[in-house]
Amino acid sequence: QYAMSHEAIPYLTYNIASIVKAALGRSKKCLVLDLDNTLWGGVIGDDGIDGISLGSETPMADAYLSFQKYIKRLQERGIILAICSKNEYENALLGLSHPDSQLKKDDFAIIVANWEPKSKNIQTIAKTLNIGLDSLVFVDDNPAEREIVLQQLPMVAVPDIGSDVVHYTNVIDKALFYETISLSVDDLKRNSTYQEN
Repeated sequence: QYAMSHEAIPYLTYNIASIVKAALGRSKKCLVLDLDNTLWGGVIGDDGIDGISLGSETPMADAYLSFQKYIKRLQERGIILAICSKNEYENALLGLSHPDSQLKKDDFAIIVANWEPKSKNIQTIAKTLNIGLDSLVFVDDNPAEREIVLQQLPMVAVPDIGSDVVHYTNVIDKALFYETISLSVDDLKRNSTYQEN
């Protein structure tokens, strides 16, 4: 006589818990992103701006474009964006200057691109932004980098996004990291536009 199947109960309770966390101000505040094969396909340092996969020319390029649009919507909801990449800083800026990129330099509160361990750079990001490590979500296509951050910074959320950009948005969205308990009229309009497209 339950109102739903036994299989649905864990999903419902997870959603309720996420709403409670949001009401208590415990939702995540910042999305920390890798660059190569995360925000675009390819390696900007090797492939150059014309060689990375981003745009509408191929299904893969379009998938990266869609992921960037999703991230942009999160930013418009007030989520802080940051970059943590093993890269030359100049190459990071070059990739963000791609004509099809939805995300530009000014969209990021902090860009850390160097060859230091990512766990160290993530700590720098949290300190610079003056937020706790438990407020961060770290997204990286490299499973080795994800595992290192998980082991060294267990308070940082590190979703297992896999290596296929097609699934990135779905994995992050289903985790309910950025649950909200209120929506503005602008939020509803943006969501309506997204659904129509």
